[in-house]
Amino acid sequence: MEAELTSTEQMIQLLNGWYREILSQNLVESRRLKLEIDEKIETMEMDPTQTLFIYYSLLSFRYQLLVNDLWEARYTLNKLDVEKKRETDDFLSYYFHFFKAIYATDTGNYLEAKLHYQLAEKMLNQFPDDIEKAEFNYKVATFYYHTRQPLLAVRHAIKAKEYFEDKSGYEVKLAGCENIIGLASTSLKQFREAEHHFLTALDILRVYNLKKEPFELKIRYNLGLLYAEQNLSEKAIAQLTEVFEDKATDYKTTFLIAREHVKLRNHDIADDWIIQGLKIARDAQNEEYIHHFSILSEYNQSSSAEQLEQTAAAAIPYFQSVQLWGFVQDYAEKLASEFYNTENDQKASKYFHMAYTAKQKLMYETSS
Repeated sequence: MEAELTSTEQMIQLLNGWYREILSQNLVESRRLKLEIDEKIETMEMDPTQTLFIYYSLLSFRYQLLVNDLWEARYTLNKLDVEKKRETDDFLSYYFHFFKAIYATDTGNYLEAKLHYQLAEKMLNQFPDDIEKAEFNYKVATFYYHTRQPLLAVRHAIKAKEYFEDKSGYEVKLAGCENIIGLASTSLKQFREAEHHFLTALDILRVYNLKKEPFELKIRYNLGLLYAEQNLSEKAIAQLTEVFEDKATDYKTTFLIAREHVKLRNHDIADDWIIQGLKIARDAQNEEYIHHFSILSEYNQSSSAEQLEQTAAAAIPYFQSVQLWGFVQDYAEKLASEFYNTENDQKASKYFHMAYTAKQKLMYETSS
């Protein structure tokens, strides 16, 4: 028996519904709709422009980012880069640049992310729906947090929160805004405020019976980060270990746990975590964390200032090249301190000046 043909209108409704569930981070319904759409795409009416198929590919890419399937997302992105050359639709162009910016942020390619966010922003006004503007501000806030610009992160998170708080079905995103503000507050050393925002986010999930969402684990992870930033190492390790789900891929949690063990002088334990983290970062081709782990290894081994400088000599130019000035400042200050303690005034002065320059660049980016 021949399969029933799926009309263009039916497919548009299904795809739009799928995107709404992705935006609300409803994993169960997103997966159900994905399976339904994957089945019906095979029986869709012929579309000479391929517009609907490109829309389907874009939403597949966005879904893969939602469920953190970055390997599959990379494969889909390669197909989209080819398909994008054939389409001129402004809506699809917006989604292409916006989703690519999210992917670039998730994989640590911040210069590429910045470019695609800027391109997407130029097309954002074509959307009358406030939810799209909320989602854009939400993701841009996340980008600014990762690039060490917490004040801009707070600004965009508040904008997103104002859009989301009056809309039913977006409670996870509302909790996400509180989470980003908590992260930015942590970066600003406003620890009491940060804890308040993290707990508010968890309370939103509890009130709306969303505690089983994977997002809850992310917020609890951030509480571990908060404790780590206050040098409450044992408390941080306990919190991070409790929420550590995927030890084979999660280099960020691995790094934090390793760093706290270094602070506690648990050198052998720290070394195990560093070796594991380096392998994960290399497998993921994440250059940022390869450098973080390599420098942390030098501290764990109590390396000399010269040995630390040799490892940092590869890291600092990388962070400069991708304009992660916060990390340039951090590592330059550490080197300056090490050389100051060994009375090498010339090198101490060199790295203090490098840290100062990085700080000025960071302040300029935040104010521009």
